[in-house]
Amino acid sequence: MATTTTVASNYAGKGKEAGQIIGEAFKQADTLRLGLVTIQQNVNYKTNLRKIRYTDGTTDYSCGFTPEGALVLSEKVLEPKKLMNNIQICKEDFRQTWDEDLLGESASNPNMPSNIMEAIIMEVLSDQAQRVDSEIWTGNSATDGEIGGFIPLFTADSDVIKANNGITPSGNAITESTVEAELKLALNAVPVAIRRNDLRVMVSPDVFQAYWFYLVSKGIANDGNAEAKQTKFGRYVVTEVNGLPDNTIVIAQPKNLIFATGLLGDHNSIEMRDEDEIGLLTGMVRGKMVYNGGVNYYNGEEIVWYLSTTSPA
Repeated sequence: MATTTTVASNYAGKGKEAGQIIGEAFKQADTLRLGLVTIQQNVNYKTNLRKIRYTDGTTDYSCGFTPEGALVLSEKVLEPKKLMNNIQICKEDFRQTWDEDLLGESASNPNMPSNIMEAIIMEVLSDQAQRVDSEIWTGNSATDGEIGGFIPLFTADSDVIKANNGITPSGNAITESTVEAELKLALNAVPVAIRRNDLRVMVSPDVFQAYWFYLVSKGIANDGNAEAKQTKFGRYVVTEVNGLPDNTIVIAQPKNLIFATGLLGDHNSIEMRDEDEIGLLTGMVRGKMVYNGGVNYYNGEEIVWYLSTTSPA
């Protein structure tokens, strides 16, 4: 059975193309593009995130040698999940709608126009980019076709700084009038020892917009020089992440958050084959994406996950 192709067009018969084919607007895949997590490649089975923790053993001086302190070695396992996306389309659908002249005069549809092939590839890839970006944060590995995300891991981890573990949510949606206080609440929960480290303040699109409106109302963000997707809150850079659910703030070091995959290029590659050109004579075009991915982190106690709408128990 071919991939469903729904035709909604007033074009029929032979004619000239009107220009490039535009797919549905998609959310940018921010998490990987902006370096918000650390990417580990060449992980096709699993990788171990090795942790070392030292407990100070400093004492008053005395002659002799008595070992003090402690070193604890531990690890977490990150096992990427392998996924595929298969598509199959019928060239006849496009003869009846677009670019009949490029398909050729023959009723056998020997050609698939390159502009249609490119448009299909770009649409599939952009959809997958958006999908992966969301799943990095909210994916459920038990669901068919999804990798597991950070937020389900945060939910299950009592070490993560979140509701009822070092932070009390407001219980309300974040708005222009409350966003400053909410950002301060989340930042105040960051352990003092890592506040000067390479922290990233990652917020959902609604929080970013609320903060942007707040800056505009203060006359701070109206010079046209702000970087897309990012702005400043004191000495911290606030980054909009489309994969985060509403009313969410996550604060962590990129080196603490790991995305593992076999080859990052697999997420930008789709193989397309015209079945007529390889002798199958079906009038179909097939496409296939195969990639893998998974997430985990080293230290939960160095991550702040703030969801303002969570009601404290």
